[in-house]
Amino acid sequence: MMKTMQKGNKKLNPAEKISVVLSMGALCAALMLGYREYALGVALAVPAALLLYHWQMKAVDNRGGLSPQRATINLVIRSTLRHLIFLGMAGLSLLGGKPFFFGVVTGLLLQIMAFAGQAFFIISGKEG
Repeated sequence: MMKTMQKGNKKLNPAEKISVVLSMGALCAALMLGYREYALGVALAVPAALLLYHWQMKAVDNRGGLSPQRATINLVIRSTLRHLIFLGMAGLSLLGGKPFFFGVVTGLLLQIMAFAGQAFFIISGKEG
């Protein structure tokens, strides 16, 4: 079970820390270069992505005491909905212009890459 999902533990796990640091770096670089719309896209996408990640991980926690099969189905449903919401966010961000779109996509991809890296380390046995 993930340390961040234990009851009462509000600390960020390593993947969340990496995601936040990379996102802040992209945000600061964009602002320094004058790309405000891009920075706004990153700033809006990252918190949304983290909230959806925590929502998805509540299914992993299985606090409701569901059977393993039902808990897995619940996780798959939440994962699918999370990715559909990501696609919807990316699609709607096109209305804000290209820089805003690329900012939103960057925010979402940084989060996905950070958690894919965490999954790799968990699978390889170096973290768990």
